[in-house]
Amino acid sequence: MDKLERLALGDSAIHRLHPMAKLLATIAYVVVVLSFPSRNVSGMVPFLLYPAVLMPLSGTPYRPLAGRLLFALPFSLVGGLSNLVLMRGTAFTVGGFSVSYGMASFASIMLKTLLSVFAVLLLIATTSFAEIVRQLTRMGMPNILCLQLVMTYRYLSVLLAEASSMFTAYVLRAPEQKGVKMKDMGSFLGQLILRSFDRAGRVHQAMRCRGFQGIYHGKARAGLTWSDYAYIGVFAAGLLILRWFNLSLFLGGLVG
Repeated sequence: MDKLERLALGDSAIHRLHPMAKLLATIAYVVVVLSFPSRNVSGMVPFLLYPAVLMPLSGTPYRPLAGRLLFALPFSLVGGLSNLVLMRGTAFTVGGFSVSYGMASFASIMLKTLLSVFAVLLLIATTSFAEIVRQLTRMGMPNILCLQLVMTYRYLSVLLAEASSMFTAYVLRAPEQKGVKMKDMGSFLGQLILRSFDRAGRVHQAMRCRGFQGIYHGKARAGLTWSDYAYIGVFAAGLLILRWFNLSLFLGGLVG
């Protein structure tokens, strides 16, 4: 998370765009990608241009985003593998090779996950999380949800630090032990929960002393400029063209 926050402090043309413009573009991109039917895998391939173009323009390195992408792929992999077993009917034939509905669905799920997660990671790597949440507030998201997002994002590192210190203490008492024993896992997690509650109480008291009243207030920012509107317009037009063009081919194939 710290690496993504540091990437969001860049000064590229993408970083200078208004957060609302980037947020709307990302939402539109994810919605269009998810709108493809499961058998239409080829139609999503052109959407790989989005990360391929924006990453060089924003100066975002591939390795940090690819490493975080790996955390999301296993969940989609499990769902896709089940389709391979359950959906065995032939969807289409390529060069004499029969492609089942399960294979097409598997490829579609994995590609949708790849494109959607990459788009969200690009948004976080070019926009601070606080700005994203502020724009979500402006779009009408309930304040309690925005506050939960900010608190979870900011203090997840605090929870990890507590777990790290507990693990260090455990290892010092059992230097020959690799990891936490299963018989000690229950007490370890219980102590972590108690320490988390105690730390959360102290954090909340510190926030109340600084005037916190349960409402998330983001930093004030100027409105959208003509370049932001141009970015949204060009991006939306490109998405519609790609989606409409592929949809026409898909419907034409069905009719034919």
